Formats: sequence, C-alpha cells, structure tokens
Amino acid sequence: MITPWNCDRSRPWGRRAVSWGLLAAVSASAGCGMTQGKLLYFLGFGQGRKVEAKYTLTQGPVLILVDDADGIVDWPVAIRLLQDDLAQALLKTKSAQKIVPVQTVQALRQTTADFDKRGIREVGRMAGAEQVLWLGVDEFFITEEPHEVHDAAYFVVSVKVINALEDEDRLRVRLWPDESEGFRILARVSAGEAAKAKSRDAISKLLTGRLAENIARLFHDHRLGDFERPT
Repeated sequence: MITPWNCDRSRPWGRRAVSWGLLAAVSASAGCGMTQGKLLYFLGFGQGRKVEAKYTLTQGPVLILVDDADGIVDWPVAIRLLQDDLAQALLKTKSAQKIVPVQTVQALRQTTADFDKRGIREVGRMAGAEQVLWLGVDEFFITEEPHEVHDAAYFVVSVKVINALEDEDRLRVRLWPDESEGFRILARVSAGEAAKAKSRDAISKLLTGRLAENIARLFHDHRLGDFERPT
C-alpha cells in the first residue's frame, strides 16, 4: 500500500527518492551498455555543472609543440591538424591570448643547426613564447574499415605546460601538472562516425578537432553540456 508520506511531492526528498528509485531500476537493466556516469547524466544529474580550469595559461605567447619522438603517428597530416585545431580552440575559448604560429617553428627548424636536439624551453624562447604547451603522443590509430564494435580512430596525448622564460628567479620548469608524466587526454571516433566521414583525411580532421576541444577544456571554465568525451 502506498502511504501519503512516500508520495508527497511537496517534499524535495520525495522527488529525489523517485529519481534514485528510477536510477536503480534502470541500472539493473542497463548491463554493460552504459556506464553509471553516463546514466546519471542522461537522468539529469550533473547537467550544467561548472567545471573549473585545471590550469590558467599565460596572457603572453604560447607555443604548441606536438612531440612524436617514437613515430607513433603514421598519418603525419594529423599532427599539423592537431596544432591548427588546438590553436583555434584555445583562442576561441579565450584559454590563450596569443599563439605562436606553426610557421615560426618550421622556420627555426630549417635555419637552426641541431634543432631536434634543442630542449623544449630553448625552442620556446627561440620562438618568442612565454609558455610551451607540450603534447607527447602516447597512442594513435586510424582505420577506414573499422568493425562496428571498435573505434575507427583514437588519439592519446600527455599534456604539459612548460615555462619557456629564463629561469633567473628559479621558476619551476614544468608549470603543470605536478605529475612528471603529464595529464593524459584522449579522443575517439566511432565506426559509425567514420563511415559518415568516409576518407582518412576526414576522419583525422574529426579526431584532431575533438582532441583539441578536450585539451582546451583543461584551460578554461566550462559547464557540462553534451556528455563530455573521456579525458
């Protein structure tokens, strides 16, 4: 029998009880098809929640460096796309005020002896940057013929913010994060999305644009809208 106290809509906790009851019921039937986090989101929990920036970049010039020391990226255009997409994402969200053009580093590479042996901070200073946003490539994969149950593409990088200024006052070289391995960020493209994109270049563009958005979110406050891609 339903008694008045457990269906009283005038009490806030009464509505929460209904929501959590629904959550429990759906959780029991969801199996492995949806994570609890996504399930909570689609039931309305967490939407609009403010997420603070993990780090605030300098207002001075920032240099984006993508480091693929192990040659993991077998589609070189993806690195250039990521640099361009990230520069646009940082400026659009006002996460950075000035981005050092990619052409600056390309010119330095052509005119500087032993350029590839230069350190991150040295390259940053040579390019006129105050900070270097360093992206170390950890994983990269793209296929034009994915299986439905697998990702068609994914891109994983470790992010660090490096001080490029002269260290006269003993500023920390690595400004963020505290962990030496960096902050790992990933982006994925599903088989269905790849089928719509069709070409390898189009898949790369979708992938790097998505990764750039995920990286830019680290440096500006935002509110949860669509369920955020894993970071």
